[in-house]
Amino acid sequence: MRFGEKLKELRNEKEWTQPEMAEAIGIEQSYWSKLENDKSLPSNDIFIRILEVFGLDIADLVDDLDQSNKNQLRQLPEVADYYHRQKQLIIGNRQRWLLGSAVLVALGSAFIYAGNVHLFFSDVVYQYKSYGVILEAESKEIFRRPHLSISEAAERDERAKFMDAIRVRVDEEYLLTSDFRGNVYNLEVGGGSRTYYLQDDTEIDPWQSKLVVFVGVLMTMFGLVGLFLEKKLSRYH
Repeated sequence: MRFGEKLKELRNEKEWTQPEMAEAIGIEQSYWSKLENDKSLPSNDIFIRILEVFGLDIADLVDDLDQSNKNQLRQLPEVADYYHRQKQLIIGNRQRWLLGSAVLVALGSAFIYAGNVHLFFSDVVYQYKSYGVILEAESKEIFRRPHLSISEAAERDERAKFMDAIRVRVDEEYLLTSDFRGNVYNLEVGGGSRTYYLQDDTEIDPWQSKLVVFVGVLMTMFGLVGLFLEKKLSRYH
């Protein structure tokens, strides 16, 4: 749309004649006629007055104009300042877009690395075994190396009773954990304690690490797409 066409459209919306419009602006009717017919450009003061009369912002008046008209109106300080502010806003948005995209790529790459090396979640599962609850003052090894100090005479019968009592108390419990707690560790429980012995360690590929890698891939992809789009869109500014 031409600048003159825009002025005529705005005047018609108010249902004003050219003389009425010229009087409201404070100019001659012939001058207003030239503006509507694109035979003249307003001065900066007249341009501001037009905005005031129609109750418009600069964007309302110039954004849908032809590029040639926009370039002509840039001669006006008010319009030049508006486009300068628009340019600074675009530059600021581009910088934030670039920074955000770069951060996504960096974080995504870090997440992919962390997931692959299992930085957040262990890739080893440790299996521990406890044979039963150990009473207070008893040896921590009572289930694996039971020992009874008795006389030689009563050794056979007493030892048999002792071993039977230990066997009755056997209550095996297994624990799987990603934390290495040593080859042997003790844990207080109700009625005494349990001694856990390391039985096995198995390498796994935890699903949590896979999720971290997946999130990292998504972040990297979004970041790269953001950089690509910014480069494409920058051609139009």
